[in-house]
Amino acid sequence: MPPGCLGLDDVDIVPGRGVTGVTQQLMEGCIRRTFTFGAQVTSLIRERAFPGASGSLRVRGTRGTHSMYSCLCFAIDSPTNRPFLYASGARKQKVPVVLPQWSSRQLQRDVINALIDGGADINAAGGEERLLKMGIAAGNLTAVEVLLERQANVRGFGPLVMELPDMLDAAPSVTREYEAALISVYRRLIRHDSTLPAEWSVYGNSLVHLAATAPSIFSQQVIDQYLDLITSHGVDTTAANHAGFTPLHIASRGSPCVAEWLCRQLTADDVNRGMPNQPHRTPLAIAADDLIQEQQQRQLGEGRARYIRNYKTTIGVLLRGGAAPSIARMPTATDMQRRRRQLVLAEYATVLSELSEAAEAIGWKIGAFLHEPPAAVAAIDQYLVGESVLRRRVRAAVGHFVKSAATQTSSNREVVGGTRYQQQGDKRVKVTVPLLQCFAVGGQQGGQHRLLGVREVVHRARLDEAATHGMRLVKGFNEHLGDQDCQFEWGQLGRIDKGTGMFVSLGID
Repeated sequence: MPPGCLGLDDVDIVPGRGVTGVTQQLMEGCIRRTFTFGAQVTSLIRERAFPGASGSLRVRGTRGTHSMYSCLCFAIDSPTNRPFLYASGARKQKVPVVLPQWSSRQLQRDVINALIDGGADINAAGGEERLLKMGIAAGNLTAVEVLLERQANVRGFGPLVMELPDMLDAAPSVTREYEAALISVYRRLIRHDSTLPAEWSVYGNSLVHLAATAPSIFSQQVIDQYLDLITSHGVDTTAANHAGFTPLHIASRGSPCVAEWLCRQLTADDVNRGMPNQPHRTPLAIAADDLIQEQQQRQLGEGRARYIRNYKTTIGVLLRGGAAPSIARMPTATDMQRRRRQLVLAEYATVLSELSEAAEAIGWKIGAFLHEPPAAVAAIDQYLVGESVLRRRVRAAVGHFVKSAATQTSSNREVVGGTRYQQQGDKRVKVTVPLLQCFAVGGQQGGQHRLLGVREVVHRARLDEAATHGMRLVKGFNEHLGDQDCQFEWGQLGRIDKGTGMFVSLGID
């Protein structure tokens, strides 16, 4: 049983008004999974059981009722034990319930078909939503297929059929198994009607807008799969809704997974796009507004702390996704505006610090043969997900470092450096060997070329970003040298050809 959920033994079945004894028998058979053949359902209907009857679930020992569910809805199970039904509890609380599974998918299919054949309306509300939406929320491909085969409507009701399921706060975290089942259901819906992903809601939102408002309990993997799926069938990732918000504007309000996916797809202009007549109202500015408003709340419970963490994560995602140019457009006329900008700069300092750590970790993993060369560059792409000068420079530097480590070294010691002993005459002397120095800064007017490693090059890229926004950074290595060992112009950066000893520019600008 998933955490926080109740089972069948913890709830009472409350028939709706006017439900007869034989109809209650039909309803309980659907709930308790006591039917072994679809013909048993048909037999009860012939005895005047009403297949369109509804009832509710109530936490044992409490009073009152909440959501009403139809027999068809009760006949749907969750193959991954994901709750999609709720029982009424004390103080009108909704408690998630997981009913037993049918003994086979075929039996469930037979029961659902028998209810429909007996007159159950597949387009009536199965509970708070249409029956098809309930089957989707359950991650139940069998139920969805039966409903589609029986011509259930896929349009014409409130929420879009391809919209991600809504989840109450009381529901447990989703599992990978449930996420996989959900994606299978959406693929089946698209096979049924490939135009479904291009629908817009009655409030003027696309499915990408709506994904950004979905509960933040889905993994990055399933958000990526879902958005890849719907955008491959005509969804525009940049179109604004009726209020002028793009999907990224909506995602900036606490949906880091959707924001990360969008930043990987969008141009730098779209990542830094303002609102109509409000160019400073970029996704980054909106995220900062939400964070500062949340921080101003006097009571800081666990729920509010979670929101604050979520907003900070979203700001970090936007900055890694190429939103840093938006900082320059943030107003600074008032104390509040300056505070908001400083809050963003603090998050950007964290992003740049973690970038330095990521680049150094790549060096160690290459030296220890834990990274294949393509994986090292991919690691940068996973961290800096959007278009930016910073990403272009760091990616090029890491790419050159990886190539040099693979082709110009004979041991991992040459790559990772470190402290070791060397024989000097009759003595063993402890010496410090730097990380692979595969970069060179061209000497001026025939002067000596200066060698340096990937750490220095990445730090130079970080320094340029920091200077743009008036920030100070912690270097994290060779602190006694200050930033002097990282000073060069990008046009000066190159390598030394081992064959000729000549300086060759790397062409990083």
